[in-house]
Amino acid sequence: IFIGGLSWETTEASLRKHFSAWGDVKDVIVMRDPTTGRSRGFGFLSFSDSNSVDEALKVVHVVDGKTVDPKKAVPRPALEMNNKIFVGGVHHEVTEEEFGQYFGQFGTVTEATLMFDRDTGRARGFGFIAFEDPLNVDRVLQRQGYLEFRGKPVSLAF
Repeated sequence: IFIGGLSWETTEASLRKHFSAWGDVKDVIVMRDPTTGRSRGFGFLSFSDSNSVDEALKVVHVVDGKTVDPKKAVPRPALEMNNKIFVGGVHHEVTEEEFGQYFGQFGTVTEATLMFDRDTGRARGFGFIAFEDPLNVDRVLQRQGYLEFRGKPVSLAF
């Protein structure tokens, strides 16, 4: 379950205690700012039994004096199945093989495609990289602004 609207004082323990009335709580996390450690106002909770989720969502919940907004959560990997990224600003002399090899440092590349002008055959300066594992896309995108290929900074996007 995704739980939004948490009080800044809500902890994993208080969430677990509240929601345990609807079943065995398997896991709880309150999302926190990595710098300050302060709650970001939402968290996630999982029950051992999926029937507990349905029962818990039937009622209004007040945790630590604040009405919260629980919803069924979509597992993150299902949201992030995009394993392909756009790469712009690619040097015109780069080959598809070199392109794929360069991005191989971030994980197994399943496709490396550079775009060419149909009439002239010249490189258009952009292409697409697909990875076997969608998590490798995150590794590349985390480098945004810090990725240089063949002496040129490249731009990255989904």
